[in-house]
Amino acid sequence: MIKINEDFKKLIPALTQEEYKQLEDNCMAEGIREKILTWNGFIIDGHNRYEIAQKWDLDFETENKHFDSEDDVYLWMIDNQNGRRNLTDGWKYKLQQTKKEILAKKGAEKYKETVGRPSKELLSIVDNDLPKHNTQKEIAKTLNWSTGKVAMADIVFKKASPEVEEKVLNNEITINQAYQEIKKEEKQIELKNKKEEYKKNSLKEVELKPEIYLKDAVTYLNTFDDNSIDLIITDPPYATDIDDIKSFTNDWLNVALKKVKQNGRLYICSGAYPNELKAFLDVLMNQTKFIVDNPLIWTYRNTLGVTPKMKYNLNYQVIWHLYSNESKELDTSITNEMFSVQDINAPDGRIGNRLHTWQKPDELANRLIRHGSVDGDLVVDCFACTGTFLIAASKFNRIAKGCDISQENINIAKERGCTIVGI
Repeated sequence: MIKINEDFKKLIPALTQEEYKQLEDNCMAEGIREKILTWNGFIIDGHNRYEIAQKWDLDFETENKHFDSEDDVYLWMIDNQNGRRNLTDGWKYKLQQTKKEILAKKGAEKYKETVGRPSKELLSIVDNDLPKHNTQKEIAKTLNWSTGKVAMADIVFKKASPEVEEKVLNNEITINQAYQEIKKEEKQIELKNKKEEYKKNSLKEVELKPEIYLKDAVTYLNTFDDNSIDLIITDPPYATDIDDIKSFTNDWLNVALKKVKQNGRLYICSGAYPNELKAFLDVLMNQTKFIVDNPLIWTYRNTLGVTPKMKYNLNYQVIWHLYSNESKELDTSITNEMFSVQDINAPDGRIGNRLHTWQKPDELANRLIRHGSVDGDLVVDCFACTGTFLIAASKFNRIAKGCDISQENINIAKERGCTIVGI
């Protein structure tokens, strides 16, 4: 009597509809020529032929094979199918992994029979002596794959979701495609974790947190008395994001100039586009309260872009520095910080310290705060974004306050430890 063992049947992937139809047509036309192989009455090769024979009442022959155990049956079925069926790469790998697990189990059992169960103390030594079967190299040889492809498959079948694994088994996507998708997701998770860690550590062990308001720059600046701010350090939107950079700069900058003390300073970041430089110069050169220093240059070398054909790539931004004869002396005691050019890499998204497109590096923020202010000074950033300048000010014992009109930016500043006021 022929019997069906569902575990034996499920070991080998089912035929596609087209493959099954072709087999059925052949059996109807030519009869069932190959024997149905059994072990202890259970089919181990020929499940589809047996099903077709039952359906159409076709004659067939059987042959019983001898094996010592079910594990031996599984091993034979895997080797038997490996050369006979047009298996997908996913199924080829999965069958070899099943074989690897069976051989490892049989090897461990044989070791225990001949040597005995190792003591806990000797386990690490004995494990090294246990028989090793079906390594990456051996699987690669069996499947005629590179060891690199086997390594990719190892990762796919270990980490992929059931849905992705099913697609690999059905050849809807390749092992390489699934591997690349897994690595991409891992990089995204790693980057997210790095960003969270960066935000978490931004104001670690700082008692006086920066205050940030959800307000536009002019409205916020007008909450301060004239001549009440020690340092304004800010990074306003650039000409690339503002339709009328001239009017925009004129509106907020004239207010900012009034609010800074006569002995204070201003650091204002801007793009280096000619129309933007002119917009600033039109305001700065028409005021008499502060001296306009030669512009500082923040240059970065870690963003290359494409090779230019008509004009040079822009790899710097301008920082307008304003001071008066009454201003406190700069603290530029570190030699390489005393020059107009500040050469510091831009924040790098790959290491998690870049939270938005135009974020300034922490090192630049630290330098300017240290150069242009002292303990207890009121430092204001009226375009605070995610809080980089204000966080630096707090770390150096300054009173840090600012505003931004973007709820999204303020939410990030809050995650970095800033105090959000009024919302």
